[in-house]
Amino acid sequence: MNTAQIKLLVWSCVGVLAAGTTAYLALSLRDVKNIPTVTKEQMTKVLSKVPEVETRQENVISGALVDRGLKLMDWTGKPPPERPEIVETGPEVVAPTRESVSSLLKIRGIRYHGDAPADSEVIFKYLSTAQVTAPGNSDGTFLKRPGDVLDGRLNQIKIEAIYPGGVEFAFLNEPGREHEYVEKAPYDLSGHFVVVADGQQPVSRPGNFDITKRPELPPPGRTQPISPTKFRIGTDDALELNDRYPEILTSEVSIDRHRDPVTKAYDGIAVKGVKSDSIAARHGVQDGDVIKSINGTPVTSKEEAINFVKRNKDKYTEWVVEIWNKGQTRTITYYPPKK
Repeated sequence: MNTAQIKLLVWSCVGVLAAGTTAYLALSLRDVKNIPTVTKEQMTKVLSKVPEVETRQENVISGALVDRGLKLMDWTGKPPPERPEIVETGPEVVAPTRESVSSLLKIRGIRYHGDAPADSEVIFKYLSTAQVTAPGNSDGTFLKRPGDVLDGRLNQIKIEAIYPGGVEFAFLNEPGREHEYVEKAPYDLSGHFVVVADGQQPVSRPGNFDITKRPELPPPGRTQPISPTKFRIGTDDALELNDRYPEILTSEVSIDRHRDPVTKAYDGIAVKGVKSDSIAARHGVQDGDVIKSINGTPVTSKEEAINFVKRNKDKYTEWVVEIWNKGQTRTITYYPPKK
């Protein structure tokens, strides 16, 4: 079959399809004319007889809830873990950092005046942590007396009292802070001094000093404080305490039995008043003190305390008294007189 024959065959098929389509359209138009016309009234009458369709109420969930559920739901089937309750609290209160006096200075020497403690003197040197540049002595030390304050940025620290063994410091800008007691730093004399006995010739060392042993001085008559809580009983005070203790307890100090505020049971000896410069005051007794025990033995009355001391005066050489005052407990130790 050549090209001309193929073209004739294709055009013949197209002509047949066009003729069939035309005939179908003509027959369809004829049928449309025969379709009956429905009026508006007829349509309204038919539609009015159609029953109303019940309105369905769908459960609507917001997208936010769906998103929250997808994020929080555990699809493993296990119950969700318990979440700790979050309690709103205020800002965290951080306690201020407190510098101890012992980290700021080093006590080099003490000159203690037992008859006039206010005239006692202490010589010390600031450490580098003190950051004090105030001028001192030529060797960098400072001399202070009771009532003086420290130098530079430490001027809120006051020397409250000077004792033979150390210094008590108070904090002016912190009234509720407990006083700090700093002991005198030990000083090694072995490399600088030669100690010899009486009547012997000292042997000199190059660059060293010689100290000849002196006879022991008689013990002081009055009680000497070693620190705020340690006292060396004087010979005169020991005799006075032994001879006049009934008078001392009635005229120089006011005491009574103390009751526990909860149990109402007697639990100590309450000191309600101390005469200034009395023998009791010189031994560290203060208003408001409650004496709890002596050498570990509880006492609840002055009779118990006196009887305990009398019974054990040959047993003990040191007396340790436990005292309670305003929620704080302190221990005072009394040492016997030096012989």
